[in-house]
Amino acid sequence: MDEGGGLYEARRGERYEDRSWTWERSHPLRFLLVSEEWDREQTVWARCSDIRGLFAEEPRRERLTLTGCMPQGRLRKAVDGAARERDRLGDLSLLVEHEDADKPAHDWALTGVVVLDSRPDADDSSRVDVVIEAEVGDWPGAHTEAPRSDRVLLFNGWGGGLIGECRRVDGLYGQRRPAARPVLTLLGCEPEEPLLRRLTTRREAGDPLSLFLLDRMGRVVRVEDHFFLHVQEARPSVLGGALVDIRVGGGFPRPLPYGARPAWDAWYEGVPSRPNVWAPLDTRARAEWLRFTTPVGGEDRTGDTCHLDGRFATDVPGVQCAVGEALGGPGRHFAQCWATLRGCSCGIDPLPGPITLIWHDAHIAREALASVSTDPEGEPNCFESVLRLLEQSGITVEQA
Repeated sequence: MDEGGGLYEARRGERYEDRSWTWERSHPLRFLLVSEEWDREQTVWARCSDIRGLFAEEPRRERLTLTGCMPQGRLRKAVDGAARERDRLGDLSLLVEHEDADKPAHDWALTGVVVLDSRPDADDSSRVDVVIEAEVGDWPGAHTEAPRSDRVLLFNGWGGGLIGECRRVDGLYGQRRPAARPVLTLLGCEPEEPLLRRLTTRREAGDPLSLFLLDRMGRVVRVEDHFFLHVQEARPSVLGGALVDIRVGGGFPRPLPYGARPAWDAWYEGVPSRPNVWAPLDTRARAEWLRFTTPVGGEDRTGDTCHLDGRFATDVPGVQCAVGEALGGPGRHFAQCWATLRGCSCGIDPLPGPITLIWHDAHIAREALASVSTDPEGEPNCFESVLRLLEQSGITVEQA
């Protein structure tokens, strides 16, 4: 059938990601729901104008106490300096172990951690109780009851190195927080045959699909896998016409970060053709921007000289955006695991090179990140760690 409506049948070998999508309606087309079989055959389930409930509610900061803590590395330094200043630790993760080894541990994400105070532990003078403030999230679902445990491990962000352990975290359990998997509504949805069947024949487990994000011209700018569609209700759309609004359970394993929407809106205008489109975004939106970008790498870059515009590299995601654009142009990212800065053991694959990177206005990032450390041991600071990562990747950095 034609592009204006109905099920699209791809030409042999063509992927849905590689074509443009349209429909003959006054409302913008922003999303596709697509299934893919083991043999890579793709099927469109629906076109949608919008999805309500994708983004998490504005998080609140909570005060927690790491009780009976044995800090090490950068956490030890933060605890030692808590009496002088509030040390910003950035993002950490917790693993609450269960005393029954056959039962799963609980994973928690702590965002924007700040150490407020520390004091000797009442039960063990060799340990300390550390008071922190952070935004609290969990993965993959809500943990409502504390497991029987006397051991909590603290890590330097997801995939980072161990920076301490404690007996428990007071304030972690028993709190009312936004649902980990909120109900979503597909707004202005044009269902195809597979979804029409699902509207009349429900499936308890839901259907695993991919969510395709489209730009204003109908080009695919991002594909999110692991989107589970569990139909709960369908009704005529508030947008009118023959469209429907479908309330679904499932969705992503966790809501998209609060503050990510500006990055989605920016990419709706298409893959950027000029640098620094990300510059006006805040730290959260910059981090989300990076998830739209495509990796740099593959071609032989021996002898290349690249220029990095450092005027907007004022936070860690900003540095990542600027490095990616310098090496590959707008809409690209540096294809290394940045978690190696936090102690991730995945290793570094040097780019075909060597490459020279001239970092203009490097003093901006150096000053902005002077008090930021991502290294598990707390040394060196983040800017120096980035230089080390680039050099280990075969890139010679010249600061200008």
